[in-house]
Amino acid sequence: MIKVMVAGKRKAGMTRHEMHLHALTVHAKLVETCPGFWQHCHRYVQNHIIGQVDFNTGQMMPDGESHYDVLSEFWFDSIDVAMKAWGSDDYFRILRPDEEKISNPDAPYLMIFMTEHVIGGSNPRMSGNFF
Repeated sequence: MIKVMVAGKRKAGMTRHEMHLHALTVHAKLVETCPGFWQHCHRYVQNHIIGQVDFNTGQMMPDGESHYDVLSEFWFDSIDVAMKAWGSDDYFRILRPDEEKISNPDAPYLMIFMTEHVIGGSNPRMSGNFF
């Protein structure tokens, strides 16, 4: 199983809240109408960025400006399967036009991951009781 993570930035003139609302209420529903994409995908998660951390001080800065506004994750069996999803006619016909309405086309950043569980998940030692 692999994850493709897509970091996106809102289009100029749009607030972070407007982008989050559109992504959750409009774009997510469009994904449901796009079998050429979702038939390949095991899971789709939107992570809405609400702030950042100053790593020099450790200070949390909610509502602080960040390079990105959303980090979406998509789970696939393989890179080849992910390429089928993003190469589908449905993606280009249904999802891509909506992405162009809310996203800065110069900002997306795609990363491919394999997940290794370190804390949580099925590891019983990581249930909050470390001793």
